[in-house]
Amino acid sequence: MRGARGWSFMVVLAAALVFACGAYAEGLKVAVIDVNKILNESEEGKTARKKIESRYEELKKKVEEKQEEAKKIKDEIDKQKIILGKEKLKEKEDALNARIAELRQMTQDAEREMQTRQGELTQEVYKSVKGKLEKVVADEKIDLVLDLAQGGVVHFNPAIDITARVQELVNKEKIGGK
Repeated sequence: MRGARGWSFMVVLAAALVFACGAYAEGLKVAVIDVNKILNESEEGKTARKKIESRYEELKKKVEEKQEEAKKIKDEIDKQKIILGKEKLKEKEDALNARIAELRQMTQDAEREMQTRQGELTQEVYKSVKGKLEKVVADEKIDLVLDLAQGGVVHFNPAIDITARVQELVNKEKIGGK
């Protein structure tokens, strides 16, 4: 449903630009950009993704260690179930339940952290892209930029795609440290 409304909006917007602007619409300079491509393929985007993946591996290792601890307790309970008294068995089961609860909490915390970090790092890269986009728009006097990632673009002339130019500026900034 959302896609249909977005498509309808783009059609109405395009029609309004053509009919309402009259002669100006003929001189309208439109460009297309794929922000997701820049976020995924630029050096800055790749660096951000590596940071996220590195932290993910750290968190995954911690969770796996807790899982192993819980598994050991469970295996111990299973092996000694018959010979343990009720009190000892209850102690071990309580310890197992505590490890499982700790593991659940750790997993939830890790998921929240990953979502937050991904959002923060993506925003940093997006700010850079936005700044470079504004520069290209001003330099080339572009009137309208459509983002392929947001949908609504069915066909476009590749000559109006400024993704590579903006990505190149993003990469130059990363390499030059500016």
